[in-house]
Amino acid sequence: MGKKKLKKKLKFWALKVFIVSLILTAGISVITELLMDKLSIVAAAFIILIIVLIGVSFDIIGIAFATCETKPFVSMASRKIKRAKSAIKLLQNADVVSNICGDVVGDICGIVSGAAGAAIAIKIVAQAQNTPNIVITIAVSSAIAALTVAGKAAGKTLAINKNKQIVSFVSYVLMFFFKDEKS
Repeated sequence: MGKKKLKKKLKFWALKVFIVSLILTAGISVITELLMDKLSIVAAAFIILIIVLIGVSFDIIGIAFATCETKPFVSMASRKIKRAKSAIKLLQNADVVSNICGDVVGDICGIVSGAAGAAIAIKIVAQAQNTPNIVITIAVSSAIAALTVAGKAAGKTLAINKNKQIVSFVSYVLMFFFKDEKS
């Protein structure tokens, strides 16, 4: 692929990622903000935990695809194992899969969990009259960051060591959502 064609492809990809990220973040943020107003602090914290876990899970999937080889799935495909065909297609586009899972979904979850954490901090500040606001906001943001970073750190090791199993599982799940095209 020539330099100009590659440059144009990268610009188009970046634009697509920008638009998808904008739409996903707006949608998730709206839903999260609407929920945060109506939920108790404990329930809102649980929602944030779910968002963090989704981000960590997608980061794991992205790394697994970025580090997995196609060879075992080619062997599985020759034995007519259905998920292998799906895995091969995904692995041939590992850069895109990794980018969408790790960067788009993972980063959006990180940003949304931070914003939701700010909403929780505001609720706590309203209830805790003797605690300085800065202590509450730092505690909430630090807890969210620590959970996210620790989860991603553990997840990276898991993703690298179990990449084949993760790719196989994701391919198996995606088989149910996408029909197999007959050649």
